[in-house]
Amino acid sequence: MKVVIVGAGAAGLTLASNIRNKDEKSEIIIFTKSEDIAYSPCAIPLVLGGIIESFDDIIMHDAKHYLDKNIQLHLSTAVTAVDSSKKTITFKKDSKSETITYDKLVLATGNELIAPDFDIDNRDNIYHLTNIHDGRIIQKSVEGKKEIVFISNMSIGIESAYELAKKGYDVTFLEQSFGILPLFLDGDMSGKLVELNEGVNFETNANVISITTNGAKKEIHYNDKIITADVVILPSNKVPSTVLAKQAGCELGDFGAVKINEYLETNVEDIYAIGDCVEVKSHITGTQTVSPAGTTAVRQAMILANNLAGNKLTFNPVVNTVVSKVGDYNYASSGITESFANMIEMPVVSTCIETCQKARYYPQNNKLYIKMICKLDGTVVGCQMLSKGDLSSRIDTLSFVITDNMKCEEIIQKEFSYTPSLAMVINPIVQISQEIMKKIEK
Repeated sequence: MKVVIVGAGAAGLTLASNIRNKDEKSEIIIFTKSEDIAYSPCAIPLVLGGIIESFDDIIMHDAKHYLDKNIQLHLSTAVTAVDSSKKTITFKKDSKSETITYDKLVLATGNELIAPDFDIDNRDNIYHLTNIHDGRIIQKSVEGKKEIVFISNMSIGIESAYELAKKGYDVTFLEQSFGILPLFLDGDMSGKLVELNEGVNFETNANVISITTNGAKKEIHYNDKIITADVVILPSNKVPSTVLAKQAGCELGDFGAVKINEYLETNVEDIYAIGDCVEVKSHITGTQTVSPAGTTAVRQAMILANNLAGNKLTFNPVVNTVVSKVGDYNYASSGITESFANMIEMPVVSTCIETCQKARYYPQNNKLYIKMICKLDGTVVGCQMLSKGDLSSRIDTLSFVITDNMKCEEIIQKEFSYTPSLAMVINPIVQISQEIMKKIEK
């Protein structure tokens, strides 16, 4: 079997390695336009902040690692055409084009940037921050500078803003939405996250009109204000990369991403798609959505590798669970936000509580802020958390709760662990479930 994979991000590389672990004989060929592979984008802010010494430290494998596994890897190579009737792809490198056949084609093409919707007079000291290449450039460009402005960036940008502020830069973040991280946090929780942290100047509902140059400075025009900067980081808005999918005759969905079934197959025979370029189903709404997360891409890759080896595993609907750090605080989210529920006219009840990570009397403790969103019958559909302490295990628990369609009354019957130095005798998830039940019973 000859498997051709287009894209060498988390989806494509994980797929190739998993296929090879199950099958020593199949020919595996990967194409990527990038020179950089097998690194963690989520670690970019940690390098910019100096927590991790070098960008080289976040690269997990080099090309030789894959070549040693008998996986062909074509870097800096663009796939320019797909002919699904002939089962061929055409690729171009160093101005030379070549066409090869495939038995199975996997599109792991990821996503691509959208141009900002405001005018920029020139691009000097103005950058995007989406990959390790951008990170290296920005790391050099901010040396000797003072003022940095970020515009409507997602997690990597917000985390980078705080890390650079800790290094002494004067950092402003202009958010064009109602609050930071609007896909994961409601306005009350994102506002709390900004309130708890220090170091970055935030403005929300900032309608950026243009960026102009005044000597060595950049002037950002927004609303009725102008601020200056030495370096500007542009929005990282992206759309699924689907040019090749459309060429191959693959059907696209409502979000403009590739449609796949539960086996990660497209509508075109022997063509599959995984990662940020595909649409998936929401467990909560039952409708199509996107899930541009590394964990989703890796899970899809592992499932597809099994299926190509002859198994029949399914990729289940998502609840989109995330955890990350902004400034000194961690945030976590699973399920839908209250804002999204209101947008789709889903009747919900919600509440927020402030509690502790450990027993209240334990000296080394962290406050924990939780928001839970439920249907009117108490079924949990969303949860958001903030704390200086670890949130990964708590939000993973809520991910299972949401996936299992559990109600608050069921949660309070479940067994949780307890010891003063690690956990409260009444788990915070139980605490907020009790508060939701009080609201529902009124």
